[in-house]
This record gives sequence, C-alpha cells and structure tokens, in this order.
Amino acid sequence: MKEIITLQFGESANYVGTHYWNMQQQQFAEESSEASDAQLSMDVFYSEGDQGIGRRGKRFTPRVLVFDKVGNFGSLGQSRHAQAEDNPEGMEAEIKAAQWDGATEVHRQIPYTSGAVLGGGAVSELDESRVQYWSDFNEVEFNTVQSLSSVSGVEFGNSLGEMNTFQEGGEVFNGENGRDEMLEGKFRVLAEACDQMQGFQVLADAYGGFAGFGAGFVEKVREEYPKSSILLYSVASGRAGDMGGAQTIDAAIGLAANLENVSAAVNMFVPSALKKLYPEARIEESSRYQTSAFMAMNVSQWSQCMLTGRRSLDEMISQVTQQQYFKVAESLLSPGLQISDSKYDFSSVASLLGQRFVASSGAVVSDLSSLAGQLVVDRGTEFSRLVREQYAATAYTDLGQAVALPRSFPKRIFQGARDSVGVAGMLCTTAGTTGYVQRLHESVQVERSRHVKDYEREWIREVRSVLDSVIDRYAAIS
Repeated sequence: MKEIITLQFGESANYVGTHYWNMQQQQFAEESSEASDAQLSMDVFYSEGDQGIGRRGKRFTPRVLVFDKVGNFGSLGQSRHAQAEDNPEGMEAEIKAAQWDGATEVHRQIPYTSGAVLGGGAVSELDESRVQYWSDFNEVEFNTVQSLSSVSGVEFGNSLGEMNTFQEGGEVFNGENGRDEMLEGKFRVLAEACDQMQGFQVLADAYGGFAGFGAGFVEKVREEYPKSSILLYSVASGRAGDMGGAQTIDAAIGLAANLENVSAAVNMFVPSALKKLYPEARIEESSRYQTSAFMAMNVSQWSQCMLTGRRSLDEMISQVTQQQYFKVAESLLSPGLQISDSKYDFSSVASLLGQRFVASSGAVVSDLSSLAGQLVVDRGTEFSRLVREQYAATAYTDLGQAVALPRSFPKRIFQGARDSVGVAGMLCTTAGTTGYVQRLHESVQVERSRHVKDYEREWIREVRSVLDSVIDRYAAIS
C-alpha cells in the first residue's frame, strides 16, 4: 500500500472537503457496479475498519484529520459526542482530568438537527437554503472520534480565544503545548498505521486563523516526515479577486510561509478559488455550498490519478513543478467540455484553455509556451485526444469515465440535472501565476495597508521578499 493522509483546516476547506469525500464515495459506488471497469484502490485515501463504505467484504473510512472551530461541526459534532458517551470509562477519565472534587452538574445542549440533510448517507433531497454547516450535506461516514478535532483559541493558548488572522492561528498552534498534543494524538495514530506512506494532501483556508494554524501544523509534519510529499490546496471562500484587505494579507503570508519557511514545507501549492466562469456554469457566487462544490472537483480530478494507480503523488508533483522548481501550480478545469472530432485538434488547445477552463487563481493561459510543467487529466471528454500526439505519455492521463456526481452535489450549476459530467483538467505551472502572486504582493505594502499594524513589520518585509522571488521565477517562463 502507498497511503496518503488528508488534512483539512478551517471552515472553507471543510466545505470543499465534504463535497470531495462525497464525490469519492459516489465514485466507489459506481465502481462497484457491473457496468464499471475502473480499478480503484481504497487503501490510498481510506483506512480499513469496522464502519464506513462497504466494499468487497471490507469497510473503509476516510484517512483524514478535520480541524475546525467547535461550533462548525453541526450534526457531526453531535455524533462525535454521542460516541464519547458510549464510552463511560472515557467520560470518567475526562472528569478526573478536570481536577475538580466538588459537586458537578451536566448541562446538555439541544442536539442540532440539520434542516437540509442528515449526514452519514441519508441524503435524499437537499434544501440548499437551509445549509448552515458543511456537515449538513455530508454523505460519508467518518470515524468521528478519530478524524474530527475541534480547535479553541482559549484551550490552546490565546487568552481571548480568537483565531481571526494568520498570526493568531499560528499562536494558537504553538501555544500551551498545542503543537505537541496535535501531533502526538490522532495524527500519530493515522501515520503509524500506514505501511508505506506517499505523503499528505492538505486543504487549508487561504486566510484567517486556520491558515496560520494549518501552516504551523504542516511545518511540523515536514519536520517529522522530511521525505514525504505534501500537496496543499489553499482554499478561499469565494472568488480569487474578492478577498478583502486583511484576507489578502493573510493569503500572502500563508503562501510565503508554506513555500519558503525554513523546512521548505510544501512541495506543491495550489490556490483554490473562483476567478472566472464559462457561460455554461451557473454558480451563485454568494453560495459557499455551490462554490465549494466546484472547487472540490479540482481536488477530485487530481486525486483520481492516485486512486487508479496512474500516478503517484511524487510523480504528479515532479511532472507539474519540474522537480519542484516552480511550486505554485494552477488548476484549470472544464466540466462538461464537449469536443467534436472535426472541429478541434492540438492547435485548439490554447484557445480552449483560455476560453473554456476555469482557473483557480485567475491565471490566463492562452499560449502553451507560457507553461513550464503540465499534467492533463481527462475524465470522460475528448480533451486528451487533442494533446496525445504532441505530449509525452507522462504529461497526460485519460481516465475514461466521467465524474459521478453524488446526490448532495448542486447539479444545477451545469445545464440540466445529471448523474455524471465529463471533466477535462490541466494542472500546470505557468507564467500566468504571476498575476495572482502580484495581487498578494501589493496587499502587503506596509505604507498602503491599514491592516498591517496587526503584524510585525519585519515579518511583512520578509513576506514581500519571498513573493518577489516567486514573481521573478515565474515571469521568466515565457
């Protein structure tokens, strides 16, 4: 086995992660049918246990650690506490740990019941207007005690309990033994259960407290596992160009911290937001539920290569980053792409990328010469046919089957409700990324931003220096 551990940090990342795991589960259901000839390896992203997805006489749950504020778990938080109550010895230990020998009273919060759906596979019809938490549209059975971790600023060292900025999140991770507790508990259990770990797939908020908390966690993971690959999706809650001043500063600091900290923590960094959409995609940009569904398709597109054994995590990162020389990658996606044999050939690829593909950070790719490294993944379209004669076999993968959409997926964002959709994707490093990094660089000009007072000025100067070097490196591609 070559296992991958998934780490999720923050509410925006968990919205994307929930859609992603729902899509994975639906894909497994399709693979189990007689009509499917796909060969998927559950062991890559899932752990075998006594609950979860049933497949070939075994049961599996996602190999994931999910971090969020205690109030963001919704019905999954209720499930987690219910499992703890089934273990009275554990509850007794918790009481003793409180070091209180006086009288006690137990006050129970009224259980939260989702008005949209119930998690754990009970989705029949989703009322999007009543989605309050990412758990409201969850269809997957998690090992809730092992996988879910609530984070409190008070508990881990921030006296005010705040986790609003990158800096505050980093302080929470590093404070009051929080760093040691996080890595020696649930994380250690997952890591030591792996026979031959490939690395880590990380979804982290692009800004806010969990951006800093996640960066600290990833840096510590790199120290513990210096040879393992780390792929990080930096998740914004909406469109890439709509971040406010403080949010953009946080995103800039997060990018610099993850790319250029002392341990060179991240092997490939993929911004994940929405910048532009093609006409056929109908997404309400104010709906986190809808925008996160589209962003989850990015994660699913590339992880499918590893599920099918077509690429390892190391191979994918090396192909796209050119042996990690360019660490910021662009995810280009075109769900529903239709290509007629007579109209399109390789000469059409650049125009298709510029007109029909959604760029996760807003990069415009209209000239193939602006690409340094690329990996094309085709799931049920003819896009791979266009590149097959010109690209080396290592640069494209045709997975054949379209993407199976779960019941919770907002299918109306495509024309007509459907059970599956063909998706063409290109994961690449491109000169177009300079625009994204330049926007971040402009946000951290000390003399122009009123938000900079929250950070040490010397730290801001270091961040700008890092972003300068990234801009220079990518500008040299074309």
